[in-house]
Order: sequence, then C-alpha cells, then structure tokens
Amino acid sequence: MHVLITGAAGMIGRKLAQRLAGDGALNGQRIGKVTLLDVVSPAQVLNFAGQMEIVAADLSEPGKAARAVEARPDTIFHLAGVVSGEAELDFDKGYRVNLDGTRALLEAIRATGDGYRPRLVYTSSIAVFGAPFPPSIPDDFHLTPLTSYGTQKAIGEALLADYTRRGFCDGVGIRLPSIVVRPGKPNKAASGFFSGIIREPLAASSCTRRVCRATRSVPASIFRCRE
Repeated sequence: MHVLITGAAGMIGRKLAQRLAGDGALNGQRIGKVTLLDVVSPAQVLNFAGQMEIVAADLSEPGKAARAVEARPDTIFHLAGVVSGEAELDFDKGYRVNLDGTRALLEAIRATGDGYRPRLVYTSSIAVFGAPFPPSIPDDFHLTPLTSYGTQKAIGEALLADYTRRGFCDGVGIRLPSIVVRPGKPNKAASGFFSGIIREPLAASSCTRRVCRATRSVPASIFRCRE
C-alpha cells in the first residue's frame, strides 16, 4: 500500500506519519511506501521499513496536485490547510489553500482515470457549524459557518461528497475539534488558546485568553486524533 499525507509537516501530519510508520500497516494491509507532502519539507520519519518520499509542494499551484497523485497512492490523508485565524486574516490565502488546493487534489484524482479510486480522508472542522449550539451536535445539525475558514471547510465537505458520489474517490470527512496540546509557539489558529492554557503554565509562562469564561470546548488529544 502507498499512503500520501498532505500537510505532513503539521502537528497532526507528523503524529500520523509516526503512527503509520510504527504500525507498518493500515486496515490490515502492509504499507510499502509513504509520501509526506507539505509546503515545506516534512521531517523524515525514522524506523520505517518501507520507502519514504519527502515532497515540498503547494497543491494550489498548477500541476502540483497532479504530480502528487502521479504514483497513484492507495490512501490519501488530506491534512494540508491554512488554520482558522490565518484564513480569517488573509482571505485570499485561505481560499487559495483550503479551497483551491482541495479542489486541485480532487481534480487530479479524477483526471488520473483508468479506474483509479483512492480512499481520501479529508480533515474538516467543527467550524462548519454556527451558533447557537445544542449540548450535543446531531448529524443533521445545520451548517452555518461563521468564519471564512469554516466556509472553506464546508465547501470542501460538499466537494468530497460529490466526487465520492460520482465514483472518483472513496471519501471520508472528519470534523476535528480543538486538538491539544499543540507544541512550540502559538500559531494563528483561533482555537490555539486551548493548547495555551495547558502548555504555557507547564512552561511557567502566561497565557492570554481572549474569550469569555462561558466559552465551551470539546478538545481531543493529538494521540486520540491520530487513532
């Protein structure tokens, strides 16, 4: 099996790559090759018995997505994206990466043809929902995103569903909650303070929390996420 991970230099991408390398298999099939792709070169994962390819590329650029699926990976984890706060601050970049990059990947898969139908795991977000929230969000809860990031992810879900319906890929969408604890310095994710209220005190630093005390969150650990 050949596995492609886009956004492999990010927190979730790194942990997923380590997990796959450690297991050496996915759904009972041996992993012979893993391709790690991101806009910057992802780190090499050690202790993997198979072949590992490192690729630095932006999927939204012409021809890059086609190159990424040229070897016809069996399973694609599409994690590449601009985080919520950055997508809100830079409108053009958010749509270029989160929407155009996703569409380019789907189109590259479709254009490959010849029966190629990979499993495509798309990481969406609870940002596709809009307030007010019930205590528990049911499957049929309305999608009314309140940010550009949430809108981009909602459109990505709709595209994934349509390309799957047409038989171009076998799509699976996962709406991730706040994943903690993000290592290193805070990034531009709007939910980054959830990691900060855990990470910064452990490092004897202060954490700025720009939300009211009534804010509710349902976080998940990075270890639970990669499972």
